[in-house]
Amino acid sequence: MAVREEDFMTEAGKWKLLVATPDEAEVYLLKSRLESEGINCRVEAQTKYPEKSPSGKSREYRAYVPVAEFEASQQVLEEQELAEEDRP
Repeated sequence: MAVREEDFMTEAGKWKLLVATPDEAEVYLLKSRLESEGINCRVEAQTKYPEKSPSGKSREYRAYVPVAEFEASQQVLEEQELAEEDRP
């Protein structure tokens, strides 16, 4: 997953981009994990390519978290990535 720094404001406050990925399942698994840890997460899908990319994916899924929860969400993301690396 790519990590980017993009912010936006809502009436609930400032949100920061945690990850962007073409893998919809991956971003929703992360969202579930964050929410199980009590961290708010918002997912947005954006059409990235007018036609499918070479990987067959045409959308980019972005997971945003409140700025105040960004550091905690980075730790959850790192733990999830380490767990994926340890899988056989």
